[in-house]
Amino acid sequence: MEEDHTQIEAVARESLNSFATISETAKGHAESSHATSIQIADNSWTNPEADRNRRRIDQENAEDYRQLSLEPAIARVAVVDESGSETTYYICRAAPVAVGHKGIKLASYRSPVGRLAALPVGSDHTLYRDGHPISVEVREFARFQPKVVDGEWDARNSVVAGRAYGPLTVESLRKLLERAPGIDASLLDALLEEESEAKNVREGLRRSVITKMDLRDQPILDQYQDEIFRLPLNSRLLILGAPGTGKTTTLIRRLGQKLDIAFLEEDERRALGFGPRSRDTDHARDWVMFTPTELLKLYVKEAFNREDIPASDDRISTWSDYRDDLARNEFSILRSASNSSTFVMKGIAQTLKPVAQTDSIAWFDEFDDWQKFAFWEEMRISAKSLSENSAPEIERLGKNLLATIGPEGAETPQIFVSLLPIADVIRGVVEQRKKITDGEIRKSLNLQLNRDRGFLEDLGSFIESLSELIDDGEDQDVEDEDEINQPRVGRAAAVNHFMRVVRAQARARARRRNVPRTSRTGRILEWLSDRIPADADLQMIGSSLLIQSSLRWFINPVRRYVDAIPQRYRRYRRTKQAEGSWYEAEGFAATDIHPLEVDVILLAMMRASDELIRRAPRLEADENAAHRILLRMNRLYRTQVLVDEATDFSPIQLSCMATMARPGTRSFIACGDFNQRVTTWGARSIEQMQWVVPDIEKRSISIAYRQSKRLHELARELVALTGDRTAEVILSDYAENQGVRPVLALNINDVKTTAKWLAHRIVEIEEFVRELPSIAILVNSESEVRPVADALGEALLDNNIRVIPCPDGQVRGREGAVRVFNVEHIKGLEFEAVFFVGVDKLATSMPDVFDKYLYVGATRAATYLGITCEYFLPQPIDKLGHLFAERW
Repeated sequence: MEEDHTQIEAVARESLNSFATISETAKGHAESSHATSIQIADNSWTNPEADRNRRRIDQENAEDYRQLSLEPAIARVAVVDESGSETTYYICRAAPVAVGHKGIKLASYRSPVGRLAALPVGSDHTLYRDGHPISVEVREFARFQPKVVDGEWDARNSVVAGRAYGPLTVESLRKLLERAPGIDASLLDALLEEESEAKNVREGLRRSVITKMDLRDQPILDQYQDEIFRLPLNSRLLILGAPGTGKTTTLIRRLGQKLDIAFLEEDERRALGFGPRSRDTDHARDWVMFTPTELLKLYVKEAFNREDIPASDDRISTWSDYRDDLARNEFSILRSASNSSTFVMKGIAQTLKPVAQTDSIAWFDEFDDWQKFAFWEEMRISAKSLSENSAPEIERLGKNLLATIGPEGAETPQIFVSLLPIADVIRGVVEQRKKITDGEIRKSLNLQLNRDRGFLEDLGSFIESLSELIDDGEDQDVEDEDEINQPRVGRAAAVNHFMRVVRAQARARARRRNVPRTSRTGRILEWLSDRIPADADLQMIGSSLLIQSSLRWFINPVRRYVDAIPQRYRRYRRTKQAEGSWYEAEGFAATDIHPLEVDVILLAMMRASDELIRRAPRLEADENAAHRILLRMNRLYRTQVLVDEATDFSPIQLSCMATMARPGTRSFIACGDFNQRVTTWGARSIEQMQWVVPDIEKRSISIAYRQSKRLHELARELVALTGDRTAEVILSDYAENQGVRPVLALNINDVKTTAKWLAHRIVEIEEFVRELPSIAILVNSESEVRPVADALGEALLDNNIRVIPCPDGQVRGREGAVRVFNVEHIKGLEFEAVFFVGVDKLATSMPDVFDKYLYVGATRAATYLGITCEYFLPQPIDKLGHLFAERW
């Protein structure tokens, strides 16, 4: 043992000296860089762009130097190569600097050398020196959390291992070097010194207590996580693992590595369009990550900050926020001031049958097939009607269009390319006819103005009174692009409405139909009465408008193909509602739409756009009408798309996210655990994920680091009870955390009694840990958050422990406080202690996902878990009562 101590001391001494050398070198580089920047700024009047680029690079370097001066290294690895030559590498989180000390070889964890830090002692690895492969064996490793204490470098809770010892956890490297060799003092002093050494150096891996709400900092991944971390940029992965296995950490660390161009492989650089030495900051911003809740988003952002990855709200987002913006501002699915859509999204809209949530893939596939068939069928009908027109010019156009489209079943993106040369000819014909029909309608309007100069004001006032009445879109033709975003107030708006309703009436006359009297258009026509063109004129105008409508299909068919999907969805929903399929028969307005319906429309529009970009690149040329439609999708593309807690998202939502992965890399990484799905619409199986991304590769992480052995066993029993497949998960071989049994309190059915019981348990935890760790109280609804927090705060008043209510998952206040959450917001977080309040009530209110919430909540706790029931443990977990104690 003395020999082992000598070896560990040598490692400690060398490491602390290296920390100081690396830190001082980084500070020197920072000062030199700052001086250079000032000099460049003073001498760069002639090339401001070069100056900006240099300043940006200097700022990035300065941040690297700053980080390195504060955290010089996170690991030390000693290896021996085939010739017996030994080399020691220090691994840093930031970009390395040239130390100028022959005994210190510094490498970034993101580099290929950084892989050594994740390997256990005895592992073989291949490195490249001067372009030649060299096999090395790991002989020693040490993993650090360095910090300056009283002006000297130290490292706390370091893990060290060698061929003859370890792994060992060293509480303090500095303290290890201060031990007195050959103690010859009194027996009492010797025994105390021996005990102190035993506490400082302990066998196995010591888990640190969770004292604040943070994603655990894991500077070095284990060898299995590290393997995923280093997979190529174009990988499409599903990372599966039980709670506490480091899925999210692996996701974040991988993103950081792939954002750093310096560590990309040559083929990855080429795919991104970079040269061997280029350094592009746009790539560092070209990613997006989705989380299911706002609280988890904030939690993950903190972890990104530790990795020095800027993570603004446009890069980390909840899907609900992102979807709302896309549906309202990009794809015009939802009504807004800038579009004429009729849909109003309501989270409580009772539009869908339960099967639409549980079998969303079949629902989407049926709709997408239906709407595509409807599009091509309507296009052929339009071309056929033109080919049968009595005007020779229109007939020739129609026959040409029919031949270009081809027979049913021949639909490909190339048809849109083939239609491009005809578009300008058709536009000229439409504009000529439109000029005539608009002239006839304006002539009628001028007649009314000559009779009544206040006609437009009266019409505008009447239209304003119909603000709550919306047409359902049955007879709304997609207008020419020039008519988008027409004025909505004033005389110009009244003119626009007059023109539109007269066109609608003229088309109806030509089709021998009637405009529905209860619709918005019908009400305006009723008010206008005989103040519109005569029937004969309407018939003539309508016939020309029908020809224009048929021709307009071919001016910009891509726009019809993509942007008319919401209109086709409205018709599909009405059809299926009548059939009793997917939708409820009644109970909602024609304008109501559920968020999951918006997802379906979004995916159809995004997939259609993506397919055209990939398979018909000529459509992206600036000079054609399709460019603007496809440019929207190009703006949405990201080089990397990441998803945390993927099983909480529906396959439709996940497919929307995957479609955003840029062609050429298609990088899509999702992580999750099917046993933690807490939404009725969430992804349920590998097969569903393969529908989302057919070539997705499943990678499993099986070593858990968060929980004690007792809580780990409880989690496995909870999964087994519900009949789900138990995730393949094991605790680390060297984990020393046995933990304590979870505690249970029955027949607690009022807030005051509950608060008193919780207060006793929390005080016990503080006495065990000697400080107040991170503690979460989970209640069953938002309405319970503040009452429980207030009662518990009063019960803990004498102990000076603060209790913070977190309504809607909003985290407020300082660390060192107990927090009360609605159980719906607990996903992805971790605490030292978690308490469930009223588990039997949760089982009653959420029977479909109760077991999932219990499993998720229980696995948020690292060591302490407490459960209260208003009466008794609900089925089926009543079978696990023997695993609980009354108190710790």
